[in-house]
Amino acid sequence: MKPRDFSVVVALGLCALFLNACESTPKSAPPVTASLVRAGGRVKADAPTLTAGRAVFLNRCIHCHALPNVCRFDAPRLTAIVAKMSRRANLNAAQHDALLKYLLTVRSF
Repeated sequence: MKPRDFSVVVALGLCALFLNACESTPKSAPPVTASLVRAGGRVKADAPTLTAGRAVFLNRCIHCHALPNVCRFDAPRLTAIVAKMSRRANLNAAQHDALLKYLLTVRSF
């Protein structure tokens, strides 16, 4: 193998590794389905609230970092993280509430 070919293989391998390590996966932000809405009943979240929370998660959170796998956090830790990040992202109360309800629902789903 020529040195140039080897460099290309290494570069492609590093790119694949980097992309594979990213936390943003479809599982990070599941769509709002009937079963998710049923699960949202535990946190008093209806379909419009969950949809709004998902939109905040996908459109605001990703501005600063990859979307985390929220299942890694227990409910109190997730609540604290959302409170801190909501201030940093300048979310209003409705956005904060919707985001928290969406993430708590996804976590329990």
